Order: sequence, then structure tokens, then C-alpha cells
Amino acid sequence: AVVSTQSTGDSNSGIYSGIARSPISVPAQFGYSVGHVLNDLCSSCWFTYLIIYLTDVQQKSKDFAGILMLVGQVADGLATPLIGIGIDKIPSRYGKRKTWHAIGTLCVAVAFAFIFHKCFGCEDSSTIVQQIYYGAFIIIFQFGWASTQISHLSLIPVLTICKKKIVFLNSVRSGLTFFCGIAVYVLMWFLLHSKGSDMEPLGPGDAEAFSYLSITVICTGGLFSLLFHILVRETSDEELHSHVEEQRDMITVAPIIQRSYKDWFKVKRFYLVGAMYMFTRIAVNVPQVYLPLYLTQSLFLKKESIAYYPLMMLICSVIGSFICRSLSKVLRSKRLTYTVGALLVVGSSFWFQYQSKTNHCTTYGATALIGAGSSIMLIMSLSLTADLISVHTETGAFVYGSMSLLDKISNGIVIAVIQHFHPSTCGPIHCPTAIYYRYIMSLVPGIAAVCGTIATGLMALDRWLKRREESHDNSIVEVNAGLTEPLTGSRDLQSGDIIVNAVLESNDESENESS
Repeated sequence: AVVSTQSTGDSNSGIYSGIARSPISVPAQFGYSVGHVLNDLCSSCWFTYLIIYLTDVQQKSKDFAGILMLVGQVADGLATPLIGIGIDKIPSRYGKRKTWHAIGTLCVAVAFAFIFHKCFGCEDSSTIVQQIYYGAFIIIFQFGWASTQISHLSLIPVLTICKKKIVFLNSVRSGLTFFCGIAVYVLMWFLLHSKGSDMEPLGPGDAEAFSYLSITVICTGGLFSLLFHILVRETSDEELHSHVEEQRDMITVAPIIQRSYKDWFKVKRFYLVGAMYMFTRIAVNVPQVYLPLYLTQSLFLKKESIAYYPLMMLICSVIGSFICRSLSKVLRSKRLTYTVGALLVVGSSFWFQYQSKTNHCTTYGATALIGAGSSIMLIMSLSLTADLISVHTETGAFVYGSMSLLDKISNGIVIAVIQHFHPSTCGPIHCPTAIYYRYIMSLVPGIAAVCGTIATGLMALDRWLKRREESHDNSIVEVNAGLTEPLTGSRDLQSGDIIVNAVLESNDESENESS
């Protein structure tokens, strides 16, 4: 039997754990896992190559590239919560999440080809005209990217309520994210190598390689998106709640209170999880953007290094995603597992700062640490976000949208600020640019990892304080009940105190198993 609680607090683990549901099939698991491949391929190109493509290949200014990156991140951030509300509110016979996923896929496929290509018909136009041209396609692309991301993420609590399956789906999804990055970097390595001498600096002659890269990404990602729509069946919220109500008749269970958008703003963990997710994304995305520039302008490596060093980072990210589940079982805590990943990122920050220009091979160690560490942090942050939503799937897309809003806006602002303060000159003896990128690769991800860890610590403290308060309240209820009636087996279960105690015990056992 399962006992539920009417409390609207955040401790909802195990509420449905004993209710029978058809397990998610293997084809559906595969279909879900590949449903984000197009986004992942485009994301690897966007974060790793947009800045260096605009500045070194298109020969645009640092501020030009920074403004376009900020426009994209802000457009994504603002669209994300609105898309989340639209997913939650607008019904669709095809499946409201899958409908938005299809719309997003179409927008991404159409717009992405124009971003990594010369300005059609406006190559000689003014800077403002070219910014409007690229900015328009970037906004369409980011709208589509956000639509695909949020609809895909919000499907997890609908497809399964098993915590182990949630962690598994997040792990496979993140693993494929990094495999997509590997595919992008291998392809870029091949394209740059086929262009001639790898000792030549990256320049306008490499524009064709980026065009081929974008076309290949669109075709491959579109194929996997089609598989997603064929293999995955979306269960509507009405079907899910109807199934739960049928099972509820056979067990003793209290009604579950739905949580509205406004209710989320009253939950303290909502803000803590949001802060953790934001800092995690900064620790993941900023090194991805500036590693190519660090390699070419701080360590003065050849242009092919912008492919094989990020490739090394992504390979270690894949390894980190697969060991994450085992590590979580050993440590029996998602927060401790997150902290381990953060420590690896901090260690890589020191390594990047003191990396020698002469011994380039040791740079692989720094990229390996940040790859594995950021992967662990990302998986645990997504898993903790799914735990926050728990059974409140009716507003789950809004939660993911809010998390993504913080992610996009913060990353866009950080990158725009970095671009704005970029040194303008680099002399033959003293090069401020080389020093600048050392500080970027060491300070930004390190500080973000520390802040994310602090947020997880505050989550643990908040949970401990809440349990202590609930334990105190339960003790008072039991004492008062003991004064008014004898403790016999015929005691009325509707009095509430037995139900609350059973819920606390059920949640504790559920969390120990799922850790």
C-alpha cells in the first residue's frame, strides 16, 4: 500500500512509488534518448564555434559576436517560460509536448543553416544590417531550440515516475549530448584538415568548412527527431491522473494537491534548484565557448586543436555520465555526487591557469577533468530538478522553463561581458589576450562550480530544517492524541498523525533506494 500526504511541500518522493504503472518500453526509451540529438548537435556548434567563427572567419568585432550571442541567449531565455506555459496550457490530440517538439525541430532546421554562412545579399552592408540579419535567424533558432528542449525535458515525469528510470533517462540523454559533441568535433577536425595546411591560422578561407558542418548537423539531427516521434507515445496528464485514481481505490491514500504556477514561487527549493542549475550551466557552457580561443590565443596551438581538445573533453564527459549513476549509489546522495563533479571542475580551473605553453600534452588532463566534472554536475542538476517536480507534471514544463530562463540569460550576460572587456591589442612581446583567456578558463567555471555546490548545501540544510519542524509538529499531535483517546488498534486513521508518520517513513525509504 501507498500512503500519500496533502502537504504541498517539496518532499514528494515515493508518492506514486507503489502504484502500478506500465513500465516504459525499450523502444520508447531509445526514442526519447535520441529526441534531443538535433538540439545537442546544434548546441555544440553554437557554444563552441559561434564566437570564433564570427571573429576569426567572418572577421567581425568582439562586440559584434558578443551582442549576437547575448541576443540568442536572451531570446531563448524569454521564450523558454512562455513555451513552458504554452506546453502546459494548450492541448493537442497528437500530444502537447510532442507538438511543441515538432514545431521546435522545424524552426531549428530552417534557421541554423543561415547562422554559419555568409550573409546572403548583405556581405558588404553595414554592421547594423548584418546584425539584424544574423539576429533574426538566431531568434528563430533559439525559439525552436527552447521549444524542443522544454518539451523533451518535461516528458520525463510523464513517461516514468520511477526515480531510477528518471536518473537513467537523464544519464542516457546527457551521454548522447556528449556523443553529439564528439561527432561535431570529429567532423570539424576532418573538415579543417582537408582544407590544407593545419599550420595556417583560422581565417576566412575556412568558411566553407563551417557551412558543411551546419548542413550535416541539420540532416543528421532531423533523422533522429523523426525516430523520436515514431517511437515515443505521450501519455496525457488526464490519462495519468485517471490511472492513478483507479489504483487509488485499492489502497489507502490521501488526495494529491496540484501545484499552480504561483505555488512554485512559494517553494524555497524552487529558487535553490534554479540557482544550482544556473551555475551548473555556466560551468558547462563558458568553457565550451572559450576553450578554442584559449587553445589558439593563449597556448598558440594550430587550428586543428579547436577540434581534438574539445573532443577529448567530450569523451571524458561521456565517461563521467556513465559513472555518475554508480557514483550516486556509492555516495547515497545526489548532492554529494554533484559536489564531486564540482571539485573536478575546480581542479581543472587551477590547471588551465598554470598550464605551460611548451608542454601542450598536459592540457589533455585539464580538459579531461572539466569534461567529467561538468558532466556529473549537469546530470545531478537535471535529476534534482525532476525530483523537485515529482508528481506535479501539470506544471512541469513551467519549472523547466524557469530553470532554462536563468540558464540562458546568465550565460548570455557572462559571455557578452567577457567579449566587451576583451583586450584590443596583442604585441609581439606582451599579449594581454593570452593572459585574458587564462583567467576566463580558470575563474569563471571554478567560481560557478563553487556557487552551485553552495546551492546544493543550502538545499540539504532547508530539507533538514523542514524535517525537524515536521518531526516537532508530529510529536505534538501524538501527545495531544494520547491525552484524548487510548492508543488502540481501532484508532481512526483519518486523524492524520499516523498517515503523516507513514509518509515520512515512506519518503525516507524511497530516497535511500533511489540514491
